[in-house]
Amino acid sequence: MSRRTFILLNAVVAALSWAGLAGLVLFTRAPLPARVAFFILLFLALTATCAPLLLYLNARFAKTDKTPGLRRPLRQSVWVALFFVICAWLQMIRVLHWIVAVLLIVIFVLLETFFTTRDTA
Repeated sequence: MSRRTFILLNAVVAALSWAGLAGLVLFTRAPLPARVAFFILLFLALTATCAPLLLYLNARFAKTDKTPGLRRPLRQSVWVALFFVICAWLQMIRVLHWIVAVLLIVIFVLLETFFTTRDTA
């Protein structure tokens, strides 16, 4: 898949996910299926929104001789989306604290460091 196709596909998925999320928030109450749909749409929207930005940042700041593929930016956008979805869920059940958020960030950075060092070896 080319970078242009990747960016266009992410733009379409992001637009549809954000529109679905807005419709869900504006026109439904909060039963369990709506909450599950909220988290799924939030995850998709954040992943598709962050992927082109992380593709650019990886192409700009990667320390490899060749251009980076699409796996790393997609994996990093999944980490970002997962962080925000977990924080939203923890806030929904009223247990989110800044220490928990910092620990989650540290865990995700360590996981990404592990996967990045494993990919380049």
